[in-house]
Amino acid sequence: QNILVEAKPFALGVRIEHPQEIIDQSQYHCEVRGEYLPPSYYSLVEQVDGRGVFSFCMCPGGIIAPCATKPGEIVVNGWSPSKRNNPFANSGTVVQINLEDVLGDENDPFRLLNFQQQVEQAAFTAGGGNQIAPAQRMIDFVEGKFSTDLPINSYVPGTKSTMLKEVLPDKIFYRLKEALPQFGKKMKGYYTNEAILVGVESRTSSPVKIPRDKISYQHPQISGLFPCGEGAGYAGGIISAAIDGINCAEAALKTLD
Repeated sequence: QNILVEAKPFALGVRIEHPQEIIDQSQYHCEVRGEYLPPSYYSLVEQVDGRGVFSFCMCPGGIIAPCATKPGEIVVNGWSPSKRNNPFANSGTVVQINLEDVLGDENDPFRLLNFQQQVEQAAFTAGGGNQIAPAQRMIDFVEGKFSTDLPINSYVPGTKSTMLKEVLPDKIFYRLKEALPQFGKKMKGYYTNEAILVGVESRTSSPVKIPRDKISYQHPQISGLFPCGEGAGYAGGIISAAIDGINCAEAALKTLD
């Protein structure tokens, strides 16, 4: 329809799961978490060759969930039940992707979206279907070893031992490989083969942005269209999406005066 849209930077990687006990021991500095202490969480970031590698949407006592929106793709995410009482802790661990990192027509607003889709399809192929996700133990991933077995984990459809290097784009793989041992230096116990990497975490935010005016919040071509939230490229999580929704609603109300 010739409606103006733009390519937008985003981030892509894997979801990493540890036994919750390991995270608690590291963060609380004790062997056993106290009865009244909640399951602990973490936030980690590292710069590798000019790109950020960071934890995202960390879920203590959580579950890794399948979140594909089309057949033939694997997308994973994480969530925590209200009691956070699962024996696992998981977090997205992703690499920043800028516009110049993806080859293609610079005028194509969907080139990062197509890149995202290609990685998700590669993960599906590696898993073998039925939403089985490709996975690898953490130290095996860094050292380039095939995991002969995988730890028990929370991903219900199942995991398949895979060389994730064959699934992830080279620059994503390289930066994750470099960052994980550094995370282990920042957080005792993090860098362990008891942790599993599950691919792929690719929906951290939208790789497409629908432009809008900074004052009116409306699309520059279409009056009354208020691009809003994650899908339009203006948020990267529940809270930021909610705040953006409030701002757009207030802007829309002003047009009714």
